Amino acid sequence: MWFLRFIKSNILYIIWFAIYFTIAWYLFGASWQSLFIVSIIYSISMTIALSPLGEEILKVVEGCRIPSTEQEKNYLLPIFEEVYQNAKEVNPSLNDKIEIFIMDALYVNAFAIGRKTVAVTRGAMETFTRDELKGILAHELGHMTYGHTKALLLSLIGNFLFTAIIFVLRLIVKVLEIISEIIAYVNYLGIIFRFLLFIVKIIFEISVFIFINAGELFLSINSRANEYQADKFAYDIGFSKQLIEAMYLLQKISINSKIPLSQKIRASHPHIALRISQLERLEKLAYE
Repeated sequence: MWFLRFIKSNILYIIWFAIYFTIAWYLFGASWQSLFIVSIIYSISMTIALSPLGEEILKVVEGCRIPSTEQEKNYLLPIFEEVYQNAKEVNPSLNDKIEIFIMDALYVNAFAIGRKTVAVTRGAMETFTRDELKGILAHELGHMTYGHTKALLLSLIGNFLFTAIIFVLRLIVKVLEIISEIIAYVNYLGIIFRFLLFIVKIIFEISVFIFINAGELFLSINSRANEYQADKFAYDIGFSKQLIEAMYLLQKISINSKIPLSQKIRASHPHIALRISQLERLEKLAYE
């Protein structure tokens, strides 16, 4: 059941990961030997990223810490436990060891990492009321329920390895450019080689640019769908009203500067008004 839910909720992430894998395979020679090598590289990367070690590394990178002071514990832990228990009633397969962490940042944010980490910033704790924070945490547990955090890690792994391969290829091109310059001082073949290398470099960079931007667009579609799904989970476990109030507050404090169309298309989150609208429709249907 959980596997089918994971596939259905993150199909575009999985497809794009397969595309990353296929490109890496072709760049390594598209042979059975290269398939084995690429599979080993990806398997090791996935194992580390999805392991407790990988999650611990991400927590360190993000600056997450456990609630330390009595004030933090007394305020945050009961809020989290209430939401967590409701989530477990709706989804008994949810990890039994999910913990709440604090990130010492003034901006307003909350996020889920891996399999058992939910974090809120100090800014979120200071900005939201107790009930609004419950709605935010319910949303983050929704991401865990549908495996969004795991799918995002798969995407990051694919992107990292693809970036590493592109770096190596660019380094090779740079070395060939240096060689062509040396040859050009000797005879005209070096000039021809430089010209052909220039054409190859242009085609290569255009291809990389198109692929990266297409990937961002592709993954943003899945990411926006995931946000609606996590909002729906908050509704399912009884915290939609609290989440609605939190999002109305976010709408008020958001910067109203004009966002370029390209950024809107690649945005990882839907417009906040659309998310509020979905939850309000669900609340209205519940009363009809």
